[in-house]
Amino acid sequence: MPTEIKLWQIDGERPVTISQEKLNLESRIEEWLRQDIGLVSDDLLVIGQQVSTDYGGSIDLLAIDSVGNLVILELKRDKTPRDIVAQVLDYASWVQGLGHEKIEEIANSFLKNNTFEQVFNDKFQTEIPDVLNERHRMYVVASSLDSATERIVKYLSEIHDVDINVATFAYFKTSDGELLGRSLLLDETDVQTRAESKSKRKPPRSLEEFRRIAEKQGVLGLYDKSLSELCPLFDGLNRSLSNVALTGCMGENKARNVIVSIYPEFSSIENGLLIVNYENRLSKYFNLPEDKIQSLLGSPAKNVPKNVPLYNPDTTFFLDAQHLNSLIDLLKEAKQHD
Repeated sequence: MPTEIKLWQIDGERPVTISQEKLNLESRIEEWLRQDIGLVSDDLLVIGQQVSTDYGGSIDLLAIDSVGNLVILELKRDKTPRDIVAQVLDYASWVQGLGHEKIEEIANSFLKNNTFEQVFNDKFQTEIPDVLNERHRMYVVASSLDSATERIVKYLSEIHDVDINVATFAYFKTSDGELLGRSLLLDETDVQTRAESKSKRKPPRSLEEFRRIAEKQGVLGLYDKSLSELCPLFDGLNRSLSNVALTGCMGENKARNVIVSIYPEFSSIENGLLIVNYENRLSKYFNLPEDKIQSLLGSPAKNVPKNVPLYNPDTTFFLDAQHLNSLIDLLKEAKQHD
C-alpha cells in the first residue's frame, strides 16, 4: 500500500489529528531539497540542479555522498508511474559514465562562489576521494505515492537489486505555521546492501598495475619517465580503471581539474604513449602559448580505439621519447618561472 504520513498535535492529554493538505507545487520540494538535502539524507551534498544529460532532459537534483557515489533525485510531478521510473533509470544510464573531471565541472558550475573541493571538505570533513562514482543511486521524490510506482520500485530493488527508493513528502498547515513530513518507501540499509552485493563496478587500478600494462604494451620507459618527471609539476594525481590523471588547480576559484591523462593500455611500442590534453589545459595551466604546446605534442593521434574514455581527436596524442622529453623540458622551465 502507498505510504501514508499522519501527524497529531497534543492538546492537553488529547491527540488531535492535523489534516494533511495538498502541496501546491512540487517545485517547492525541489527548492527545499536544494537548500537542505538532509530532508532525504544527511550524508548527501547537492552538486547540481537541472543538470542536462547527453540523452535529453535534465536531472532535477544531482548529489554526491561522503564516499564519492552519485545520487539522482527526480521529482515525480505529474508524471505517470512508468514515466517517472523510466526517466530516473534513463538519467542513471548517463550518470554511471561520469568521470572525475565531468563531476567537478558540474559541481563547480552549480556551486559558483565555492569550489567542489572546498564544499565537499566542509560538508564531510574529508578530502574528495581519488575515485568518484563507483556506484550511484536514485530517489523518486513525490508529494504522494501511488500503488503503481510503489510496485515498480519494490520490484527493481527487491528482485533486481537496483539502488532505488522513493522519498514521499507530506505537507501540513496549522495556525502556528507549516510542517513537512518525510517517509522512505524502503529501508535504506536493505536497499544499499542488496545493490552493493550485485555491484559490478571495478575499483581503480593501482600505479603498479598500470606499470605492468605499460610494460606489456612496450612503453614502460615512457610511462615511468612521464610519472617521475611530470607528476612533480602538477598538484595531484587521480587513478581510474583506464588512466592516470595529472590534476591542477585552475581558475579564480582554484578548482582542481584534470590536465593530462595517460592511457598505458592504449599505448604501443609502434605509436608511443597515449595521452589526452583535456581542453588544451596544458597551455592554460603552465601559462604557455597554445601553439608552442601543440608543436611539442605533434599531430593528434589517429586510429585511437573507440573505447578510450572521453576520446577527443583534437586533444589526444601518441608521444615518443623525443616528444615526451621536449614536453618535460618545456614544462619544467615554465614551472621554474611561475
